[in-house]
Amino acid sequence: MSTDSVMRHSDRWLAVLRIATGAWFIKTIGAKWVLLGGVLPVPMASERWIETLPRILEGYAESNPVAWFQALLEDVLIPNAELLAHFTAIGEGLVGIGLTIGLLTRTSAVGGLFLLVVYELAALGLPFSRHGLKLFMILACVAFFFARAGMVWGVDGWLSRRADSGST
Repeated sequence: MSTDSVMRHSDRWLAVLRIATGAWFIKTIGAKWVLLGGVLPVPMASERWIETLPRILEGYAESNPVAWFQALLEDVLIPNAELLAHFTAIGEGLVGIGLTIGLLTRTSAVGGLFLLVVYELAALGLPFSRHGLKLFMILACVAFFFARAGMVWGVDGWLSRRADSGST
């Protein structure tokens, strides 16, 4: 098997991982976005998410062992939970769409990395078993950024190939 063939093969598996990670973020749309008619997602936080988030943050604040992050939770995030609900709902949705279709993949990976790191910092007081998936996804987002993971099976790659063919 040639080196080029192996590289294409591994790029495809990276694309599979990118799409699966994007799907994990997209799944939040059904629970966090407003659904018109119960079907059409609107990029804004649902009432359910706006009501739920403060309780989640309060639980994180109670058990968080990092004093500065506990203070951030209590003094900034909990009092602004409604705004944060919209930010997380829209952010997760956009990251999910971007990673799934490979559009603005590097930007989507940075957005996902930011959200995941904040979620991990908030949840530091939880048992380690609750962190595995997010820690794995943090590493995946780093890989997507540096490997330009949207070039295979993604809009980024399609746009790049189209620009290259138009310039010759």
